[in-house]
Amino acid sequence: MTAVRWRVGTVPYLVAKPLTAGLAEDPRIELLAAPPATLARGLYDGSLDIALASSVLALADPPLEMWPNGPVIAGDGAIRSVLLFLAPGVQSPQQIRRWYADPHSRTGRRLSQWLLHHAWQNPSANCEEVAPGPCAFAAALSAGIDAVQLIGDPALDACREHPEWTVMDLGLAWREATALPFVYAGWMHQPGMVLGELGPILQGAAQNGLALREEYVAEASQGDAQRHAEYHRYLFEDLRYQLGEGQVQAILGRLAQD
Repeated sequence: MTAVRWRVGTVPYLVAKPLTAGLAEDPRIELLAAPPATLARGLYDGSLDIALASSVLALADPPLEMWPNGPVIAGDGAIRSVLLFLAPGVQSPQQIRRWYADPHSRTGRRLSQWLLHHAWQNPSANCEEVAPGPCAFAAALSAGIDAVQLIGDPALDACREHPEWTVMDLGLAWREATALPFVYAGWMHQPGMVLGELGPILQGAAQNGLALREEYVAEASQGDAQRHAEYHRYLFEDLRYQLGEGQVQAILGRLAQD
């Protein structure tokens, strides 16, 4: 019987499925699916060896490392699952006074803050946290919050469920401000870790998973034609699963600007 050799983390969102195909069934791997903030804690406390986690952990104190040539979750424009929703009556991000940050998201929060400071010229906007769940929008309205930031499948769903809120796609806003793609997540680990045999396993999972995207779209859409079209565009057009090492470093260097 093969013993578990690597404790691997991933996010429980559609976006990650093309990079993690077959890992749950591999006896050498113990796979944990959890929100990005939980994965970050696991990487720091040693309960995870590697995780498909927030790219901004490379800018944390202490920093983690991203596998430089490994698959990533990235986009070069609209991403549709890393979003800032403006409350009814709020016409632009320049009008945001207070906003809710997704407590699960590190990259989404950092990207929102960067855009508020550098692209939208609104550095005084105050970030607040709200408990995750379907009541975030109602809670925001009752508290006078001007915007709600969400990531992942909840962000995709919120576009349909809250059409009265104005959607700001953070990937598109970043592209317009910097002319760069953006890397949302990568295989993060402690400095000095040598992937060894794990590298080909993760590369193989990505190769297999990218070939299964049609199946993931069909499973997620559950026969709904509109969702099928949205998810197909998301996995096949919006997302990029590979960037050059130089691109990743340029993106993180720009994001590190105060």
